[in-house]
Amino acid sequence: MAGYHKYVFDADKREFIGSFEEMYQNEQIDNFDSWHQEDSRQLQRKIALSILEEYNFQSIVDVGSGKGALTHLLKKRNNQVIGLDVSPTVVEQAKARFPDIQFSSIDVNNSDKFELFLKDFLKSHLGGVSLIFTAECLSYLSNWKDFIQVASRNVDYLMVSLFIPKDPIGFVKTAKELELEICKHYEIIESAHLTKSGFIIIFGRSHAI
Repeated sequence: MAGYHKYVFDADKREFIGSFEEMYQNEQIDNFDSWHQEDSRQLQRKIALSILEEYNFQSIVDVGSGKGALTHLLKKRNNQVIGLDVSPTVVEQAKARFPDIQFSSIDVNNSDKFELFLKDFLKSHLGGVSLIFTAECLSYLSNWKDFIQVASRNVDYLMVSLFIPKDPIGFVKTAKELELEICKHYEIIESAHLTKSGFIIIFGRSHAI
């Protein structure tokens, strides 16, 4: 079992823990890389980034940005990228690594707070948010369905990349459940299911905008 797992789930009790701040504080002590964030060879990341290369998003919010290893690959010369993570420790790490990207600590499980953040951003930045990108995050949000709905009311495009094991402890139970929920609020443009690894990548445009 990877070193970070104990901070995320209690495998014996099959319960979500979500001690992400403690997890990031202990990475260097226990010598692990949460979710293998520094490994750019992962197929699901290559597929997600390849899909996005077809678009020119002026402003992107990466939810669950962690150390920014994937967030900084969304940054182009002519766009703005904001990374959001619940852990203040990892936000400070990401800021130090990638000073050209804005990182903020926010708990998106609080739907009202998340929507207020999006609306404030829309007011203060011409053109608003073009894309919400989230990788390896939705399974850790008890309100993940509300998250998708809030996103659809405020942002044109959504991309979700998520690992869903056969017997998940996380809040998203099946790829079909995720796809059906996204379909309520988004027209799906691309969907990729990686059968061997258990990843799903979904990219869509909001019905509401």
